[in-house]
Amino acid sequence: MKQNDDLYAFFQKFPDEKSCRTYLETMLWRGGKPVCPHCKNTQKIYRHKNGKLFTCGDKECGKQFQITTNTIYQNSNLPLQKWFLAFYLLSTNKKGMSSIQLSKALGITQKSAWYLAHKMRYMLMTKTMQKPLSRIVEVDETYVGGRGRRGSKRGRGSQNKTPVFGMLQRGGELIIMPVADTKRATLEPLIFKNVNQGSKIMSDEWWAYRHLKRKNYRHETVNHGSKEYVRGNVHVNSLEGAWSLLKRSFRGIYHRPSREHLDKYCAEFQFKYNTRHLNELQRFGSVVAKSSKIRLRNKNIVK
Repeated sequence: MKQNDDLYAFFQKFPDEKSCRTYLETMLWRGGKPVCPHCKNTQKIYRHKNGKLFTCGDKECGKQFQITTNTIYQNSNLPLQKWFLAFYLLSTNKKGMSSIQLSKALGITQKSAWYLAHKMRYMLMTKTMQKPLSRIVEVDETYVGGRGRRGSKRGRGSQNKTPVFGMLQRGGELIIMPVADTKRATLEPLIFKNVNQGSKIMSDEWWAYRHLKRKNYRHETVNHGSKEYVRGNVHVNSLEGAWSLLKRSFRGIYHRPSREHLDKYCAEFQFKYNTRHLNELQRFGSVVAKSSKIRLRNKNIVK
């Protein structure tokens, strides 16, 4: 579908605030049954006539709340429909969306759009950890951000760029994150934490991976330095393809993301990659489902 068709479907599903609120109740409360965010009571909950406000019937609590209480939406001046539209646009644009584009789409300032986008990325970054990767897992690093100098070294050892480490289960999920360096002491603990022992790990010849066989992993390498990129099923081409998509979004949309916020951009890309088989509304629903897990203010984004 074209983007206009996608937006038409979005506004058909969410034409007003009431529809957004009803959807949020369904996503954050199982079956739409109210849950007091203060005491977790689900039994005696009273809905006020305005449809937005609830009162907990527990005698020891008795507090009032809304579906937005203790969520990312609390105390926001933006209507829910604009929050939802921001989530929809950011999650469905393959290469991402700049804060300037987002501000025009929502009719808000560029600064507000920037904070809004980063809140969504922060929300994705703090999600619950997925299952460890297994079977065949490709590992590799790339370098992003910074302003490269003409004639300066590219790849490992490049200056002004930040290394990003990735682990990809073939036919499965991707995990990426910025790292301080690509030394063995940095990368090995990340592999131990995120990849099941006994898995088969594919990598290039980088020395930081040389001791994985001693840690109960099966390890195969390709020698990129000798122009070897595939040997049977031994390669890191799937992860290289992911790096290519990541760099396109940086070059075309985000340009040179700062080190301070690079982890959030990586979280956005990881989410999109891992939900690539979902349609637009399903992916949007996955974002909304995470919005109850954290309450954010602008000062949480810029420390």
